Amino acid sequence: MSLKDELQALKSVLNDAASIDFPGDSDFCPNTIRWSEYAAPQPGAVINVATESDVQKTVQWAVQNNVKFLAQTGGHGWTTTWNIGESDVIINLRRMNNVSVNPKEGYAVIEGGALVQEVIEAAYGEKVHVVVGNCNSVGACGAMLGGGFSRLQANYSMSIDNIVSLRLVTATGDIITVSPTQNSELLWCLKGAGHNFGIVTSAVVNAFPEINNGMHWESTMIFLPDHIEEITQTINDLDMGEGMSIHYAFTGLPPFGFPAVVVELWYAGTPAAARQAFAPFFDLRPIHQESSPVPYNKINAVLDRGQYKGGFKPTWSVALEKLDPTAARDLWKHFLQFRLRHPSSKNSVVMFECYAFGKVREVPEASASFPWRNLNFHVCASLFYTDSAIDKHANAWGDKFRQILQEASGMRKNKVYVNYATGDESMEEIYGYDLDRLKRLRDQKAVWDPKGRFSHYHPIL
Repeated sequence: MSLKDELQALKSVLNDAASIDFPGDSDFCPNTIRWSEYAAPQPGAVINVATESDVQKTVQWAVQNNVKFLAQTGGHGWTTTWNIGESDVIINLRRMNNVSVNPKEGYAVIEGGALVQEVIEAAYGEKVHVVVGNCNSVGACGAMLGGGFSRLQANYSMSIDNIVSLRLVTATGDIITVSPTQNSELLWCLKGAGHNFGIVTSAVVNAFPEINNGMHWESTMIFLPDHIEEITQTINDLDMGEGMSIHYAFTGLPPFGFPAVVVELWYAGTPAAARQAFAPFFDLRPIHQESSPVPYNKINAVLDRGQYKGGFKPTWSVALEKLDPTAARDLWKHFLQFRLRHPSSKNSVVMFECYAFGKVREVPEASASFPWRNLNFHVCASLFYTDSAIDKHANAWGDKFRQILQEASGMRKNKVYVNYATGDESMEEIYGYDLDRLKRLRDQKAVWDPKGRFSHYHPIL
């Protein structure tokens, strides 16, 4: 029996608002296309669930029929560990995108299909802040399960540290609540390795009174490459306190992709406080600078340009304690070299993500499976192109990118944030080198998913 025939039984029990798409259907591509087509899953159907019950019934059907499945929301995960083909299915959560906010009680309920922008808009409308990611089109809950870096972590720590409870569909199709008082050991696993244990259908998270009446501040600075060492050292020396975050990038400026060095500064607070916090940057000499207040619901807008879907965007990342100015210069040369050899890659980017980790380190390390609270910087490189013939050259470039950073860092062991991992890293590089931590994850995997139903995104077994 074909997959399409097998799915008829499932379709009959799903909510009226749900649907199933197959290759050739008009909605199949829009509901399966990912941010990067590089090593992307190629499913035989996409199930657009509309309710928690739909998720449960879909998982139960898939288990009963031995069909592999992958849940997705934004489709931005770029790992190469996908193992989904034409006999398998995507569970598309996007229709489960409701976000409700209770400012009086200080929490928000985020459905599993909500995007970051949808969470921010709901929070902004209720005059609160919720700790979610920095890319508007990414799934809020999916990003959270890896740890959840955020500009607001400078004030409230990471997304995982603000979880009140989760609703989870397990590998057996059961629906459970996970919280500090219910399935607490599983909660520990979900806070950093959550993609391995089930499908989060909703999350209750902390919501905080808005800062400065919802008005934040941002500044865009464009530099000549002569200043790379100076910029890198300035970031290293900066005391990253509350309200502060930085994105430092090698990228192409629109519309023609002229290669440039860009620094984006964000601050949760007033312009006067921001200028004081980032004072060393105003002593540098950008060739262009724009600074202005920005409402909370627009704080991610500057990153929207790179969030279009389609094309090949292989990505590599290294987590570091410190940035090395010489290594930054070497990366710039490496970046230019690839662009010169492959002109179509003009939208490629090397991004140094620089967040404040003071509040993150106030949370006990033992509270979550997330392993990298002691690291300050996460450097990602994404090569954007449309011709798969470049793949071989891109992979060689990515290996060299990681080598440059690892050799300069002095760290004997590579470390990478799971949400930024490529897929060729070891379990230790992603989930930590602590043997007790790894055993604890494996033991819980054996309890909750012994047959490895959730083993497509950086599996722990």
